Amino acid sequence: MLVSMIGTWMQSTAQAWLVLTLSSSAAVLGVVNALNFLPSLVLSLFAGVLIDRLSKRRVLLITQSLGALQAVFLWFLVWRKEVVLWEVYSLTLFLGIVNAFDQPARQAFVTEMVPEEDVTAAIGINSLLFNAARTAGPMIAGVMIATAGLAPSFLINAVSFIFVVVGFLFMRGSDLRVVEVPAKGSFMADLREGFDFVIRTPLILALMIALFFAGLFGYNFMTVIPLLAKFVVRGGPGTFGVFSSALGAGSVAGALLISGRPRPTKKTLYSSAVLFGLSEAAIIVSQNYFWVTALLVVMGLTGIVYLVSTNAMLQLATPPNLRARVLSLYILLLVGLTPLGSIFTGYFSDLLGIVPTIFAEGLLSLVGVFLSLAYLRYKKPPVLVNKPLQ
Repeated sequence: MLVSMIGTWMQSTAQAWLVLTLSSSAAVLGVVNALNFLPSLVLSLFAGVLIDRLSKRRVLLITQSLGALQAVFLWFLVWRKEVVLWEVYSLTLFLGIVNAFDQPARQAFVTEMVPEEDVTAAIGINSLLFNAARTAGPMIAGVMIATAGLAPSFLINAVSFIFVVVGFLFMRGSDLRVVEVPAKGSFMADLREGFDFVIRTPLILALMIALFFAGLFGYNFMTVIPLLAKFVVRGGPGTFGVFSSALGAGSVAGALLISGRPRPTKKTLYSSAVLFGLSEAAIIVSQNYFWVTALLVVMGLTGIVYLVSTNAMLQLATPPNLRARVLSLYILLLVGLTPLGSIFTGYFSDLLGIVPTIFAEGLLSLVGVFLSLAYLRYKKPPVLVNKPLQ
């Protein structure tokens, strides 16, 4: 996964540069990012129903193979110097659709690979790999683009998928903790079953309330960091790189911290969520280069601790036959709301200013935390399938 994630970040960096080369338009780049995330908003819930019915390993073999195929097509077009924007749009949308199925399947597959006591560590290690790749991938791609052009980054990404596919093929099916899920007869019946479980389980619904606000307002880093670098501290590409690295370094530290905990606790989850919202809102205090860098480190650390805790708690509190459906809602709120959050950030940054908008987003993330806690306080103790959570 580490090799594949590095390839993915290399392609993401090269694709952004390709789009700007073809169009010189920030708006066009925004459209490409939206096409990457919108399928998760539209398809995640239906993907969860399908994944609960199928072998998660088989689903992942298909999605990873399709991801490699997309990279090969993109490499070929760039290598031939024949690529045009509509082809980039189409291939980005295709990959977004693939990811709408890949992401919930990958999350739900964790509990089939490891026992319950290792779920938090496994999710934490996955986050550690993701953030390590987010640091290394763009750096490697930058050197590659400068020395060999755009095409090699897409080819390397295509090849990197081989490592994941081979890994899945070498897994022993007898070692997986697979739970067969009987179909209810229709997608809508299964979808309704998943929603009913979320609504009648106070802990799950409380976590989703907080995640809605965090996903919509708190995690717009792809939009916020460039705005901070260019317009708030008046820096250039170097500043953007430092800010991105600061967020990544904090995320790696947070992943290491949470990976050492045997089970998530509500105290850890809500404390990290509060600190995340406060550190985002603290941008109002100063727009000094070093202050902003420090805040991004804190946001990276607390943000990852919060997300890993939420993910692990959702998995441990959900029965295996509903796990993909619940996690598909997690993906929808965290990833699917990204385009809407980016629109919110861009519009209100133009209307009110960048710093007031980021301050407001931090406060709105805190609103979600307190609404979640208030809901838990006035409901019965959470209905849990596994061991009680502290």
